[in-house]
Formats: sequence, C-alpha cells, structure tokens
Amino acid sequence: MHKEGLMGRSRTVIDKTGQVTVRSFTAEEEAAKDAEEQAWAAEAPARAAAEVQNNRRGAYQSESDTLFFEEQAGEVAAGTWAAKRAEIKVRFPK
Repeated sequence: MHKEGLMGRSRTVIDKTGQVTVRSFTAEEEAAKDAEEQAWAAEAPARAAAEVQNNRRGAYQSESDTLFFEEQAGEVAAGTWAAKRAEIKVRFPK
C-alpha cells in the first residue's frame, strides 16, 4: 500500500517522437495499483495451494503410479507405493 510522505509510483511514457517522460501516478492510478496489489496478496494462499497440488500430481504420475501396479503384481514389496506417496507429501507439504 502506498504510504503518505514516500515518493509515489511513476511510469515512463514514450511519445510518438521518442521523447521519454517520467510521470507520477495520479491519485486514481495509485488507488487502482494499491487495490491490485492487495488482491494479489490476498490470492497468495490459493496460488501456493495450487502449486503444491500441481507438484504432487506430477510427482505421483512420474514416481508412484507405476509402483501401485508393480505392488499389485507382487513385483515390489508391499507398502512401497504408500511409502512413495508419503515421501511425496513430505516433499510438497500443504
């Protein structure tokens, strides 16, 4: 959030002739940017949870799915699949 007394936000504008100008945000632009930053921060937990879910899904598919079938066929020791899933959950905690 923008604090009073601190230098405000600005943007660089380049016109048709190539002239570069730095302009301060208007009060409305400041308020809109503050709202955007607050919304982004509020959504952080949901983004983090989605990232964990995606990481787990990928790890399950590449590391544990085949173990399930191998365990069912008796090709690996019982509990191998569950142990791998538990390891993935520890690696990617919620």
